[in-house]
Amino acid sequence: MNLKEKLSAIQNEFKSKKSRFNKFGNYYYRSAEDILEGLKPYNKKYKVHFILKENLTVADTDFPIIHSIASIVDNESEESMSATAIVGIDLNAKGQQMPQRFGSASSYGKKYALGNLLLIDD
Repeated sequence: MNLKEKLSAIQNEFKSKKSRFNKFGNYYYRSAEDILEGLKPYNKKYKVHFILKENLTVADTDFPIIHSIASIVDNESEESMSATAIVGIDLNAKGQQMPQRFGSASSYGKKYALGNLLLIDD
């Protein structure tokens, strides 16, 4: 099986439930950590692994932007495929300290990059 076939099989089989609840917004959601935990069995089954990377851009904008990149790598061929999500960081978010602003934007970007790679519907 090549990487495209492996990714297609994982996209078809993988399910990630919205098991976390946001009391403030009154809705269920899934986190990047939930998605990554759910992917672990597929690493062994399909001989792949997943990587998350982030790049921060601060020039030419009024706010920092995080580019989150989710990649699947074939352990046998070293071939890889990636998907990206781009998230702006709200530097004026009320009720959050600066590390929380960056952390929440980072988590959001990772979740959506993984969702793009794995075709997870919200």
